[in-house]
Amino acid sequence: MIDKHPLSESGNVISRRRFLALVTHGGWLAAMGGLAYQIGRFLGGRGLETGPSPVVAAGTLDDFLPETTTYVPEARAWVHNNAGDLAALDAVCPHLGCLVRQKESGSGFHCPCHGSEFGPDGELERGPAQRPLRPLTVQTKDNAVLIRT
Repeated sequence: MIDKHPLSESGNVISRRRFLALVTHGGWLAAMGGLAYQIGRFLGGRGLETGPSPVVAAGTLDDFLPETTTYVPEARAWVHNNAGDLAALDAVCPHLGCLVRQKESGSGFHCPCHGSEFGPDGELERGPAQRPLRPLTVQTKDNAVLIRT
């Protein structure tokens, strides 16, 4: 007669195969739980917490010399003074959100990250961006220049 394990009748002994299966399934469940948590964090993100305020005081009219283009970091905008007529463009590239820079020739803008090119009025000249730069509203009030972002 073969002796049985003393605990086998009560069912408290787990075979090696069952133990390894439980460890493997537990590992998969833990990994999937971690993945679900990270996906939830990504989808529930609130984006940039520090964006420009809706209306930014960009300075005075004297700060924007005629026929020049000036970057205003508080508004993330490029302001062009065309004989006293101010126009502003959003400096955020519509492709992936990089800040565009003025071309060395001074006529237009380029994205240093991905190579998009824009004309002086913000029109798209070369991708990968699919849209032009967004125009912003410029207001002058008592010699102060305000940009609505």
